[in-house]
Amino acid sequence: MCGIQAVLPFQHAVSAALTLAKTDYQMKTTRIMNKIIIYLSAVLLLCSCGSARHYAAFQYDNGDDYVSEGLYRIVDQKGRIGYADETGKTVIRPRFAFGYPFEGGKAKVTDSGKRKEVAGSGGEHWYWESDDWYYIDKQGNRCENQDTDKDKTHP
Repeated sequence: MCGIQAVLPFQHAVSAALTLAKTDYQMKTTRIMNKIIIYLSAVLLLCSCGSARHYAAFQYDNGDDYVSEGLYRIVDQKGRIGYADETGKTVIRPRFAFGYPFEGGKAKVTDSGKRKEVAGSGGEHWYWESDDWYYIDKQGNRCENQDTDKDKTHP
């Protein structure tokens, strides 16, 4: 009896130590898993922000650009103009200094020029001045032999 009574306290002590160790192990594992989840979430968020192309809608008349022939103008961080469809999918990546909405299956665009303020508008109204206008189709291809009105601005 003496031997069993001596073993029981030891058994309880070992059992308690194992329970504490198991609980401590579970807590450490939970902390590690939480850190991994937070790290992976941050990585996924950063990757999705960097890899996806997010462009802003071109601002026209105090709001987003209007849809014309299924496309609207978009702008990248450098101010270049491109075109997206009604679902927001980029159809023509921003690469133009300026571009007008599509009319008759084509859009008048330029790779150069300057934004000019309309006199007397206090900066509220402006136009784009360029010597190098040309037309593109809805795939972004340059249209050959198109009359660009021979003017420096869009009508």
